[in-house]
Amino acid sequence: MSNDLAPLDHLPLYDHHAHALYHEDLWRAAPIEGYFTEAYDPQILERFVPDTLFYRRSLRDLAELYGCEPRREAVQAARLGRDYPELCTDLFRRANIGHLLIDDGFSPERLWSVAQSRERLPLPVRRVVRTETELQGLLPLHDSATALLDALEAQLREAGKTAAGFKSIIAYRTGLDLTRPTGADVERSFQRARTAGGKLTEKPLLDAALWRTLHVAAELDLPIQFHTGYGDPDLDLRLANPLHLRGVIEAPELRSLKIVLLHCYPFVREAGYLASVYGGVYLDLGLTIPYTSVAAMRTSLHEALHLSPVSKLLISTDAQRTPELFWLAARWARRTIGTVLRQTAQDGDLTHAEADWAAERLLWFNAAELYPEVAGTEPERPVPAAEAGTAK
Repeated sequence: MSNDLAPLDHLPLYDHHAHALYHEDLWRAAPIEGYFTEAYDPQILERFVPDTLFYRRSLRDLAELYGCEPRREAVQAARLGRDYPELCTDLFRRANIGHLLIDDGFSPERLWSVAQSRERLPLPVRRVVRTETELQGLLPLHDSATALLDALEAQLREAGKTAAGFKSIIAYRTGLDLTRPTGADVERSFQRARTAGGKLTEKPLLDAALWRTLHVAAELDLPIQFHTGYGDPDLDLRLANPLHLRGVIEAPELRSLKIVLLHCYPFVREAGYLASVYGGVYLDLGLTIPYTSVAAMRTSLHEALHLSPVSKLLISTDAQRTPELFWLAARWARRTIGTVLRQTAQDGDLTHAEADWAAERLLWFNAAELYPEVAGTEPERPVPAAEAGTAK
């Protein structure tokens, strides 16, 4: 396999979980520190982000990219001196991202739409539908929980005709331990939500809406992504452990459902366990790569592979706002995969041929096979290496 300095660059990445880019005026105005943290506390952004390993490593990477000194001012001047549309195209090509799925429920007023992303980027782009965003938008339009949930289901079914899948951020709202609320509880929850306004945090209503989504996803044979593990401070990490999803995973009526556990850190072992014992569970290490240290990225990939089948582990960028994050995430995904798979071959877990096969699975084929294709959106597929021995 390739060495650490140019790892797996020839293999395209199927980026199955990401967000869109800033409109140019916002991109030019945004300080770079905010790209390297999930925090939004001004003290963290101004004082402490520059002391993180991710920031310092990335500053050197970007200096290499732009051919400038590894100082914040030099990097900022170099990047802002570039033509923004050309930079976006250039970095996606350098990242060798062959297909992109966008969750457009994050900050839609500040980011390109899926349609704009499709027009402006040099690769196929498809949408992932965020349940909670759809529900929030429908809430003011209905006068009962039943009407709201029926409208949500109809909207999801329509969106599912072209979408690559669904996503839930319920971990951010009320946690991953879903209940099965009664109709009366849901109606009371709906009335409270209508009165309160603002961000929707009513657990009975959110749980009921997610159960509707899960049934639609299973019927349409579309995967559903769950944010698990760490994120910004809105999230209660204690409630974001993917083990809380056992009730969903074991629901008899959802046995055909495909669930993708996103991010997972620090619950990578738990996610790997779930993928190892439940046929419909997959896990992803986006955000864990590249936001943690080099050692943590390698450790997380090793830990995911302790139990998870190679064919159920995915890599995404979870990048957003600026094209440099896509490039950095793809760069470190390939470096991490190359290093870890070489170690598995040295340890005797895989042969060298099987390690090459595993790299292709992680970067492209696992995601390409999981998300259904829609006419006119099929990515150009790489030619796979011969299947290696028994590693099928």
